[in-house]
Amino acid sequence: MSHITLFTDILPEEQERMRVCFQARELVFKNGEIVMEYSSTMHKIGLILYGRATLYCCDKDGNQYMIDELKKDAVFGEPFLLPADSQHYYVKAEEETKVMFIDYEHVIKRCEKACHHHSQMISNLLQMTALQSRQQMQRIYILSRATTRKKLLAYLNGLSVEKHSCKIHIPMSYTALAQYLGVDRSAMTRELKSLEEDGIVAKEGRDIVFPYRLNS
Repeated sequence: MSHITLFTDILPEEQERMRVCFQARELVFKNGEIVMEYSSTMHKIGLILYGRATLYCCDKDGNQYMIDELKKDAVFGEPFLLPADSQHYYVKAEEETKVMFIDYEHVIKRCEKACHHHSQMISNLLQMTALQSRQQMQRIYILSRATTRKKLLAYLNGLSVEKHSCKIHIPMSYTALAQYLGVDRSAMTRELKSLEEDGIVAKEGRDIVFPYRLNS
């Protein structure tokens, strides 16, 4: 599936009309600010215009888990992940981040003119939802691996397949990666070193090279 954004195949002038029609709001968040807290109903969709944010989950015991990293053109909101009552989901800015908010009701409710660009946006949204669902299934697969080493290998293999390359760059800090994998950072660091010593990977910073596709 090619890279899809909310405004793929929608002309700039049509995008401006949609901003007005959908009563879009653009807000800038500082590093560490809460961008959005999820509710049990589908109220709004957020689109990252620039910057970087993270989607977190906090369970009833107060344990916090990183769910996803959100960069430019990423879309988030209840329609993509309807929260369970026992869990709290929220998005936090990791640097200065500008977000466009659109009311979900304006997206699903067709206007009287039945504009082509409205139909195109819904098509884009459905494709992005399908892609995020696939990514979440990959995440579940990774987390289901029995050991830190297997989780790490599953993640690296998935990244290699996604990039169609044996040379990959981990797109987050190692601390964030440990959170993403649900493992202890020190244990993950030891496994990375072990993979190097076993000749499976070569590592420089967050750049990883391996000579063949890894099996998890």
